Amino acid sequence: LLSKSNTQPPKLLSAKPQSPKLPNRHSRLSSFVEVTADGLTSETKKTGKCTGHLELQWNEDLTLNVTPQSHLDLKLWSCHTLRKELLGNATIDLLDTLRTHDGKS
Repeated sequence: LLSKSNTQPPKLLSAKPQSPKLPNRHSRLSSFVEVTADGLTSETKKTGKCTGHLELQWNEDLTLNVTPQSHLDLKLWSCHTLRKELLGNATIDLLDTLRTHDGKS
């Protein structure tokens, strides 16, 4: 809702956010996560594919060689018939995580 005045630009009075609608092709995602330690392709592991809606969960253990100074790069990939599509990524600094949790994982 915008207010209009002859002398001032419109002001935002209120707004109601709407959750984005996903296109039909994303209504059931088939995805996997790729985890890389310290940017090394030799230390890259992938989860199995998980199919679901917006709250996907992987109950898998991935073993990587890391140190407390390592960082983990995570990429969420969508699987399509002809290609994969990057949906998002994140980096976890293990030292910061250990400090936050008093040295415990």
